Amino acid sequence: MIKKKILIAAMSFTALALAGCGNSQSNSQAKSSTSSSQSSVTAQQSSSSNNAQEQSSSTSTASESNLSPQQLGTLVALYQDPDWFKNGISNGFMYYGTEDGSGKDIAGYNYVTANGDPTSFIYFKQNGNDVTIKQVIPEGDESVAEASLHTKHISVSRLLSDYYVNQSQKNEVNGYADQLKPESQYQSDMENKN
Repeated sequence: MIKKKILIAAMSFTALALAGCGNSQSNSQAKSSTSSSQSSVTAQQSSSSNNAQEQSSSTSTASESNLSPQQLGTLVALYQDPDWFKNGISNGFMYYGTEDGSGKDIAGYNYVTANGDPTSFIYFKQNGNDVTIKQVIPEGDESVAEASLHTKHISVSRLLSDYYVNQSQKNEVNGYADQLKPESQYQSDMENKN
């Protein structure tokens, strides 16, 4: 009789243990499934976040740009005086350089020039999205010698949106930029011309 009770108790215990294992497995599978779907949602959120960061990064790169001095100079010249600039390019006498510091107001500025009088220099300096432009512009009856250096500001993003949007514009700007010659070549060009 005692053996029978022990056997029944052992069987009951085994049944309870097996039932407990089944619940435990099903709980563990449910947790695993929940955890897996949470991981999937987290991964999707992370992926979306990364995509947004990449888009934001490329947008800021485009607005602040990685333009060369020749490209930025071309954009500035097209903004400032497109006919003069295109004429200089077509004649093969348009140059670029960096002001060495002889003029304190323009020290460190890049420029494009046709190498004529002071009005033929357009100075520019980029600071983030801002471009400072300086040029000697006579007003009224002023002679070139009397004229002062005028300063204005424009954003890189505005220059890009005006002159560098579609492929045709990009090709045009890059083509002009490629035709700009270093200032050091001016003297030899003049000697060859004569």
